[in-house]
Amino acid sequence: MKSILLTIAALVSLSLSLVAQAQQGGLVNSREEVGEREDGSGAFRTHCVESHISRDDPLVWPGQPGATHEHVFFGNRSVDAYTRMDRLMNGQATTCDGVALNQSGYWVPALYDAYGGRIRYIDPLFYYKTGYHVPAQSIVAPPAGLRMIAGDAKSRRPQGLHVAKFRCESWDANGRWFSPGDPLDHINRLPRCDEGDLLEIRIVFPQCWDGRNLTSPDHQSHMAYPREARMPRVGTGSCPSSHPVAIPEISYNFAIYVAEELGPSDQWRFSSDMGDGTIGGSSVHADWMNGWDQDVMTTIVENCLNRAQECLVGLLGDGTRLRPIPLD
Repeated sequence: MKSILLTIAALVSLSLSLVAQAQQGGLVNSREEVGEREDGSGAFRTHCVESHISRDDPLVWPGQPGATHEHVFFGNRSVDAYTRMDRLMNGQATTCDGVALNQSGYWVPALYDAYGGRIRYIDPLFYYKTGYHVPAQSIVAPPAGLRMIAGDAKSRRPQGLHVAKFRCESWDANGRWFSPGDPLDHINRLPRCDEGDLLEIRIVFPQCWDGRNLTSPDHQSHMAYPREARMPRVGTGSCPSSHPVAIPEISYNFAIYVAEELGPSDQWRFSSDMGDGTIGGSSVHADWMNGWDQDVMTTIVENCLNRAQECLVGLLGDGTRLRPIPLD
């Protein structure tokens, strides 16, 4: 009996120790409350600031440093041309909320102003949402090792709005949509916003996984976009039978202040927007390698997404939040 009690005491002590370590590391207590979203969807957001810049792409050009256009990386500082999943998960530093709990790699093409200067991505938000199309209860955590690409780096004409969206913050949308916070006035190219306005950029990843492959030769075929819901009824769409597993809708969200020294925003270009006649924003794309602690991501899915809750930035819905990264 005594040995059993000692074992129970040891387990309790270990549990408390692990909680304390988590709080000192990637998690902290939070009094902020989560709540229901009026549109019936669920959302979680996290900050990741710029970590480094290079011409590497470990998905498209593995083992070939400097082989592609300039990319801006966020999150895992170790990502380079030689990064594989085992190396990603052993990274020692990240620029995302949560310290070691999110070792994911995020990257996009660099953005240049009208005069050729690089525009920094200031304090971007990375969303993990139910989206508006699949039922919230159907979403599961993305599998460990998943990696994928959204968008087409070789496109010379604007892509579909399900992939890339641009708008000026000052625009006043008249159309109906699922949520007033996601108006139907996005366009699929870089717009001309007035000086002093914010140019909003969103890149959306496919949400439906084939349930088997963690990647594919093009890093896209194992994923698919869902069938759209019937507006304004959230969750009335579905994943196709070829890709039946719904994971969170991941999107990268940037807001850039339009200033005189940057020139007209419709003359800005991404590093992949090269070639005469290319419309600005045509080739925007994004890459993602899943480096999340699986228990934390499962908590996010169960507490924030399946329950259609608004978890704001970093909230896990259980009285804790990811330790915030200092912002620019």
